[in-house]
Formats: sequence, structure tokens, C-alpha cells
Amino acid sequence: MADPTNESKPVRPGAPSHGSQDRKLRWLVLVVAGIVIVAGFGIYYYLETTGNRCTSGPHTLIVETYASFLDSGSAPAGARAAVFGGFENATHSHLCVEYAAGDLATSLLTSGGPRPDVVVGLDELTAPRVDAAGLLVHYAPPELAQVSPQLVAGLAPDHSVVPYEYGFLGLDFNVSFDASHGRPFSTGNYLQTVAGNRSLASQFLYEAPPDIVGEEFLAMQIAYSSSVLHQNWTTFWHTVGPAAPTATDWGTGFSEFSAGAYASFVSFTTDPAYGAYFGPAGATNTSVLRSGGTNYSWESIYGVGIVRGGVHNLSLAETFEGWLLSGPVQKTLPTNEWEYPANATVDTPGVFNWSVAPTSIVPLNSFESPNATAANLPSWILEWQSAVRG
Repeated sequence: MADPTNESKPVRPGAPSHGSQDRKLRWLVLVVAGIVIVAGFGIYYYLETTGNRCTSGPHTLIVETYASFLDSGSAPAGARAAVFGGFENATHSHLCVEYAAGDLATSLLTSGGPRPDVVVGLDELTAPRVDAAGLLVHYAPPELAQVSPQLVAGLAPDHSVVPYEYGFLGLDFNVSFDASHGRPFSTGNYLQTVAGNRSLASQFLYEAPPDIVGEEFLAMQIAYSSSVLHQNWTTFWHTVGPAAPTATDWGTGFSEFSAGAYASFVSFTTDPAYGAYFGPAGATNTSVLRSGGTNYSWESIYGVGIVRGGVHNLSLAETFEGWLLSGPVQKTLPTNEWEYPANATVDTPGVFNWSVAPTSIVPLNSFESPNATAANLPSWILEWQSAVRG
């Protein structure tokens, strides 16, 4: 999922668990032998294999995550060494990190082999599915006291997973296009403007379910129409669906939007911060939904959980959960994940001022519990499919 505007840039991630594009399953083993200590962290030899799974043990923790975890900063190897190597150094343990092929929930639910000890990257739509299958150990680390109760409630009130980062969906737009067309995206109600103008609808690129961003956008539009506007949510899709283009996944859509194929795109509110960090700043901007002077958007919350039936060292797994919420790890997230740290005591860098302040946004997922949203999603997708077909 490369950013086509600058090939030297790191990959800009979508939501962490967005595994809609097939990826070759990789296993990354952090080898403690031969460590060179630099700035307090080890430099590790990364061994990638294609046929041998990690082996758990009393002092080894298997962590399954998404391929882009900590991969979108200026020095991905250093960020991963700080997080994974820092844990190894602090606990005198070994980590074996597996990168899932596809989304994490499907990997856990369909795997016929040994399960990992810990999973990093389940979100508010996928965690309830995995928890319903009885695959998660409920645990609240002490560090959770530094995380907003609202984030906990929005992801998993039962602590089946605990939040380590979060962000909001953003409606990206090309600034030049917006300025030359009367500012349809930067002023007024974004979705209503698109729905009322077929030409703009043809410039509105969104991810189609089952891509996870597409599912989040669908849930966002439904919550906004139903709970804020008090309208039938399918009306929007009957109007926009036949004209609006779709992307199969976030990465493909972001590439097309960045290349100028479309003027607007469903993405994340931190995109302007990312653009300002790597440059050039200001070519694109992002908006959220507005009504009655209030900002609304969908809050994506990503969590870490202990896997039932996989974990061999429960105490070490619990310590790892707490480690991801600790200050040193949380400080690496903003400019390596382009998400907000869940730990409320950790500040974001100044470049995040380019983005819509998260404190100014009402989370649309707060109108319904994560379990209810996950349960309703399959029927919503069927209704969406019917509406866009016309």
C-alpha cells in the first residue's frame, strides 16, 4: 500500500487490522543472540521463513499482528526494535512476531494450527467476533487506568481486548478541486452535499465491504443517518450508490486518490498530519460529518488481547498487554502508526495539529455497543448491496 506521491515515503497504513489485500504470510523471529545495544535497545536479526511457525515456550511469547504494524514512520526497524526488543530486554524473554495473511479475526477464527499467545490489532468490529468464539482471555492490566473509559467501552467493555491506539475516519478531499468547485467538501454537510450532486458523487471514492474501512464507513453512515439526522440510511445509498466508485481495499483507494483519479476518499483524519510530516503539506485535507455545529465521525479503536487456547505463559502475556500501554511504547505510535495513543498521559507531536482534534468529534459508535454493531453488520451489508444495485 505505497503512497504514490513519493516513493521514498514509508507505507501509510489503513486501520491496523485491514487485511483485505492478500499478503504472503511472514514469520518474524527476534533473535536475542548477537544483540548490539544501541540507545538501550537491541538490534535484532530478522529471520523470515515461509513454512515454519513460531514455537511457544516458557520464556517465549508469540505475537500475531498486521503486516504494517509500526511500519509507517521514518525508521520502521527502529520502532519495532524499541517496542519488541524493549520488551525482551525488560522481561528477559523472547518474542516471535507473526504477521497475519488477511485480517486478524479471520486468521484466528479459521486457523487449523497452533494459535498465538497474544494478538495485536483487533478493532471494534472484529474483536466481538473473536470474543464470541471464546478465543480471548479477559484481562484488565493496571496500565488501563491511564486509558479513557470511553475508549474501553467503545472497544470491549469486558476487557477481552484493551485499547492501545485509536483514530477517526476522515473524508479526504483534494484541496485544489474543492477550491475550484465552490468548496463542496470543506463546508456544509459532506455526505449530503455528495448525495445532492451526481457529479460530486462520481468523485467520491469509498471502500466497499467486506474491506474493514468500508464496513466502518457503512456503520458510520448508518449511525449518522439514524441517530443524528433521524433519516432512513438507505436513501443515501440509493442516491449515491449508482454513481460513486468503490475500492476493494484502503490501500488501493488511497493510491488512486493520491494519484488524482478522484477528488474525495474515505480515509482517516490523521492524513493531513502524515502529509505535513513527510511533505508536501496542504495538498489534501480531511473533513468529518457535521450537524448543528457538532462534529461526528466513526472512531476506530485497536486493541491487544490474550488468545485462549494459545497462551502458554499467561503472566508474560499480561505483562505484554501492559507494555503496549506504557509511555515508551505509546510515544512511538503517533508517527509510526498515525493513530492517537490510548494512554491519555502521552501527548501527540505538533504535526498532529494539522488534523481535526479528536476531542472535537462525537464518536458515532457511541450510539450502539460494539457487540450490537458487530451483530447488525451482516444484515446492514445485505441492505447496502441491495441499495447500491438500484
